[in-house]
Amino acid sequence: MRKLAYTLAAAAALLALPRAGEAQDYRQTVVAQLEAASQPVVRQGFAADASVFNRDVQIGALAQGATSMVELNLTAGARYFIAAACDEDCSDLDLRIFPADNATALAEDTGEDDYPMVTFTAPTTGRYMLAVDMAKCTGSVCYYGYRVFRK
Repeated sequence: MRKLAYTLAAAAALLALPRAGEAQDYRQTVVAQLEAASQPVVRQGFAADASVFNRDVQIGALAQGATSMVELNLTAGARYFIAAACDEDCSDLDLRIFPADNATALAEDTGEDDYPMVTFTAPTTGRYMLAVDMAKCTGSVCYYGYRVFRK
């Protein structure tokens, strides 16, 4: 019964939020929805725990042809190197990095290999989107990982 009450409260809070097209960017919308949905458990004493993520290496899984878009916060003028790799069921993984508000890639590695690498200098401080594309995977999903380096 409690779970149903929490679910209903979270759903009501989500419905009351502004939608993506109403003068908020994608990030504000998602963060607001997460905040609203988490309020019932926060009142129960739960708190966000950033330590559950290994910040050094990010790991994920994608089916063939799927893409994952991940937000990165980068600093203007800093030189970045992003390396990725995938498991033995994957033979082609691609990387592209975009400014959050632009569809033109700053850098990309779309060669036919399973270890893409991109190097670039961030032109401005702010949010960027990293696209990880699973171009060739022989399993139902393939696991990949990436690491971001800064100089």
